[in-house]
Amino acid sequence: MIHIAIVSHGHEELLIASGIGGLQDAGDDIHVWIKDNQPSTKLKAYCQRHRVSYIATSPGLGFGANNNFLFTQIKNSVGIEKEDFFIVMNPDVSTDQPTILALADLMRKDATPIATLNLYRDQQYQTPDANIRRFPDFFSPVRMAWVRSLTEPYDKNTYPTAGWSDWASGAFLAFRAEHYQRLQGFDDRYFMYFEDVDLCYRSWLMTGHGVRFYPQLKALHSAARKNRNVASRHANWFIRSFMKFIFRKYFVYRGIKHASA
Repeated sequence: MIHIAIVSHGHEELLIASGIGGLQDAGDDIHVWIKDNQPSTKLKAYCQRHRVSYIATSPGLGFGANNNFLFTQIKNSVGIEKEDFFIVMNPDVSTDQPTILALADLMRKDATPIATLNLYRDQQYQTPDANIRRFPDFFSPVRMAWVRSLTEPYDKNTYPTAGWSDWASGAFLAFRAEHYQRLQGFDDRYFMYFEDVDLCYRSWLMTGHGVRFYPQLKALHSAARKNRNVASRHANWFIRSFMKFIFRKYFVYRGIKHASA
């Protein structure tokens, strides 16, 4: 079974307009779960009509904690098997059933515990989303002048076929359920931002490689990018989470050798 976790914060209109990211009535192999932090009777009714599990308990959690909550909910309600998949997907990502099934097949074939799709910002798939990136370090703020980001994106044109990236955006991350459980999910001490970097870094320490990137599997990501305004609370969360990750990378995780060492 492929379990897809979507966390909504007032995204009912977006989710309904997109047909739950293109995955409503997705079939017997895909089960979509929505955690609604701003409960909507309209979205609840829509989910009930389209074989989507709707949950509106425990509002106010951060990104990682919300997804951990859904993983636990799935485990306790229907059970998670060793061969199952757990996919974290933003409400502003749109894909389809064949793409999700193809991803699962490739992950099985490659024995890959963590992977992502090729996200784009437009429906024509002309403008790539920078969803695969290198791990940040102490010098990342210095490089911002020309990179324009605390984390450096990979050039997707260098991936004619599947390859590896340090980490991938939590907008879409696919896990073998067993691997997500071994990682103990996201570190919910991050409220928002860099929890995906932290999780991918812990996965790298555990496996000796990063996130498998499949460039041929495409999806739309219409991201809001609210952290760009330096005066916003999103920017505050972003900067604080960056500092938290850097501290853990160099001091908390320092003594941990990755699997290939």
